[in-house]
Order: sequence, then C-alpha cells, then structure tokens
Amino acid sequence: MSLSLKLRQILVSIFLLLFLLPSSFVAIDRAFYTQLLTSAEQKMEVHMYAILSELSVSEDKVELLNNALTPDFYRPDSGLSAYITHEQEVVWQSDSSLNQHFFPPVEGLPPGEHLFQNMQQNTNDYWVLSIALLFDAEEYTRPLTVHVVQTNQRLIAPQLAFRATLIQWFIGIGLMLLLLMLLAYYWTTKPLSRLDHEIRRVENGSQEQLNANYPAELSIIKEDLNLLLANQNRQKQRYRHHLSDLAHALKTPVAVLNTSALSQQPELKEQLDRITAMIEHQLKRAASSGQDIWKKQIAIKPLVEKLVSALSKIYRDKNVHIQVNCADDCMFRGDETDLMEVLGNLLDNAYKACRHNVAVNISQKPQLVLCIEDDGPGVAVEKRKQLFERGTRLDTYHEGHGVGLAIVAELVESYSGNIQLDSSDLGGARFRIQFN
Repeated sequence: MSLSLKLRQILVSIFLLLFLLPSSFVAIDRAFYTQLLTSAEQKMEVHMYAILSELSVSEDKVELLNNALTPDFYRPDSGLSAYITHEQEVVWQSDSSLNQHFFPPVEGLPPGEHLFQNMQQNTNDYWVLSIALLFDAEEYTRPLTVHVVQTNQRLIAPQLAFRATLIQWFIGIGLMLLLLMLLAYYWTTKPLSRLDHEIRRVENGSQEQLNANYPAELSIIKEDLNLLLANQNRQKQRYRHHLSDLAHALKTPVAVLNTSALSQQPELKEQLDRITAMIEHQLKRAASSGQDIWKKQIAIKPLVEKLVSALSKIYRDKNVHIQVNCADDCMFRGDETDLMEVLGNLLDNAYKACRHNVAVNISQKPQLVLCIEDDGPGVAVEKRKQLFERGTRLDTYHEGHGVGLAIVAELVESYSGNIQLDSSDLGGARFRIQFN
C-alpha cells in the first residue's frame, strides 16, 4: 500500500472524526438548551401560581398576604423577579426587581391568556411569562397582569457549566476515538503492508514466493500469486532448456561446416560467423542468471554509454553526432541481455541510417520510455508496419532498418511494452518504446 493511499485514508478518518464530533456536540448542546428553556418556563409558571395564591387586591392596594415566595424574589440581583400591572401601570413588584431597571410589557392580553417571550431592554435579555386575569374585589372586577421575569444569564448559567463539562468529555472521547481509529487502521492494513513488503522482496530477488500468513481475504491472492510465480519459473526453465538444446544442436553442424573447404569462401564464412555468433549469444542467454527477469532492475545509462562508445568507433568514418538524454535513475526491470538486444539493434540501425545526427531520449515518469531517432531518409508510412515482421529482408527498405527490428518487437512485446515508428524531428525515423 503506497504512502499516499495511507495518508488519504488517515485524512478521511480524521475528517469524519472532526465532522461527527462537533455535529454531535452542537446537537447535544442545543437539546440541553431547549430543555433548559422548557424547564425555566415551567418553573416560572409555578412561581406565578404561587403569587396568584397569595395575591390580595383592594380598591387602592395590591399586595401579597404572606411572604411565601421563593427567597430569590426578595434578594436583589437574583435574576428572578415579578411584577403586577394594571392598565400599563405597575401596581406591585418584588424586592428583587428594585435594581433591575426592567419595564413589563404593555401589550394587552385577553383575560385567562398567558404568554412566554424573550425581551431585550438596556442591552439585557429577559425571559418573561405573563398572564392576564380579572380579579374580583368586593363590588368591582379589576383587570391585572402578572409578569414573572428571569434574566437570560440565570437561564444560560447551567448551560455554560454543562457546555464546559461537555467539551472536556468530547475532547477525551475524540482523543480516544482517534487512538482507536489509528489502532484499527494499523491492524486492518498491516496484512496489506506485509503483502506489499513481500511482493517487493520477490521483485528484487530476496525471496522466491510469498510465505507470510494472511487473513482469509488475502490468502486467495497469496495462493494465486505463488501459483503465478511457480508457473513463470517453470516456463522460464523450459524456455532456457529448449534454447540451450537448440543452440547445442546447431553448434555441431556449424562446426562441421567450418572445417569444410567451402567455408573459406568470403560469403559463406561471413554467414557462418554470424550463425556462430547467434548461437553463442543464445547460449549465454540460456546460461544467464536463474532469477526471473522482472525481479531485476538494470541501470540504463551505463549500457547506453557503452553501446554509443562502441558504435562511435565502428562508424567513426561517418562522423556521427549523438545526443543522449538519460537520467541516472532510469531503470529497466528485466534482463540486461534483452535490454542490450533492444538498444543495440535500434542504435545500430540509427547509426547506419543517419546522415550525421542521432538522438537518444530516455525517461521514466513512471513508465519507461525509450526514444531513438536519426536524420536519415526515414521509412515510408505504408512500409512501417511490415518492418517489424519476421522474415523481412534487410535490403527491402533504406539502409539500417531491417530484420533486427522483428527481434526488438518480440522482446518489447514480451515485456508488455509497445513500439512505434514515426517521423523524427531530425528528419529521419523515430522509434519510441514504452514499457508499462
């Protein structure tokens, strides 16, 4: 599992944690405030009925018979007070209202109705419960309105205390959940990391197959990969044995032909030398390292420099100017002989076909791309496809593009790559190979 994928998963988990906890906090806080408001209204209603039960009304006076109210109505600045109004005039108020500077609402209420509302006066918030009634006093009926007032500070004081406690709990819960998420993430991704580590060890040749124990979900993948590796090793060994047998079988007849008088003819000697060189090359390939080609990583730049140095000496009469652009960290995951075969054929063709200039550009971002071009006559569009077909003669096209390209195409295809031939900016042919 790549670092970027792990980082994304961690960030998603943290985002969900940061989204869910504040949302839950706001919901709980609002629910508690709503409950506080409902409870405050109910308590104010109880206080109102207590006032009504003690209320005494005469023609010129309104008073409470007994001091039966809660002490908050007698303590200044308690945040709880009461008023009785008659036709917008305050006829009675509790002792706690003396320093409050609050003016009861003047809107008239129908008798028997009550109203719970929020009011702002002098930059202060108040919650007011009002009830209108008709009070029978001997020979007349007197309309009165009773107001029970509570400051907003008195209401929210419990909420602030609750919120402080809630914040502490949520911080603790958040840290605990974050720790649990990290532990769960580590526990669930550990098998994937172990699988990734083992695959990398197989790639660099440190081990032959996957050996660790994995959960049931990954065991099938492990078995399939091991089966694939074993099958690849068998096919590689079979190919190597067949190639070795074929080369040895051809080596004896060629040796007999070399001893004949006809072999001294220049034309036959040249062809026999080519056959002998090809047999030696295939024997070297068959006897190469037993490691699978995809486990190796070959530095490309040293091989290019070696080939360029050799070809520059071979074609020194052409005075070829070659430009090589290849980073030091460009690597080929495969067999060095195969890479030499591909680069050697393409560079040799470029040297043969060019007039004076050859360019080599190699990049790996992240796919490996090899690009070799020259300033020669190029290849006609209608003949480019045939150029990669086995059996095409060297002299079918312009000098320098021929039978070796069929081998190059087969090697590139064996590495799941693709090769393209088009026109170069230099004026000749451009071969572009991309390995996936």
